[in-house]
Amino acid sequence: MPKDIAFTKAGPVGLVTGANLRTPCGARRVENIRVGDLVVTRDAGLQPVRVVFSRTVTAAELAADPSLAPVRLSARAIAPMMPAQDLRVAPGHRLLIPGWRLEDKADNEMTLLPARELAGVNDTIHTVREAGDVTYFNIVFDEHVVFCANGMPVESFRPTPAALDAIDRNVGDDITRLFPSLKERPETYPAARYPMAEHARYRPDFA
Repeated sequence: MPKDIAFTKAGPVGLVTGANLRTPCGARRVENIRVGDLVVTRDAGLQPVRVVFSRTVTAAELAADPSLAPVRLSARAIAPMMPAQDLRVAPGHRLLIPGWRLEDKADNEMTLLPARELAGVNDTIHTVREAGDVTYFNIVFDEHVVFCANGMPVESFRPTPAALDAIDRNVGDDITRLFPSLKERPETYPAARYPMAEHARYRPDFA
């Protein structure tokens, strides 16, 4: 895996070019988001963007390592308006999945699950295999939040030690300057509001 792709245990993370985020001024494509812009979040109201960074994975890199390829969710793949339009994300990027889609979860229990866990469950969610460069965008807020991309609740970048070690050093330095306690006590960055799972039994056609 290229060194400067943000990743978790589940793989590289980020939103692909073209994803629309909710802002007070309406929808804005992720590639047009800038530091200081306000984004509508699920539980924390309007939050200012602290850092935004991207990494382009070339077609050659994708051919050499298919695990870097994005996952595409067709419109309404998860639920009505989730997503409202087709969405592509990195395979390790976590999506907020309703409990009624997951076995052994209460209907109202939301879980953050890597997109790769859903790839291939049916023809509405699959790994994109076609050739071409792909750019992944990540956004850092003052805390780990959930916001909507094309109507799908997704997570923001979480600066864990492993994730910071994986990204470009200059970006990592920007993040640690904003959150200096991360150098000695990474646990000081606010924890996720929702439980996370690496694996889950998804109900693709449950109703």
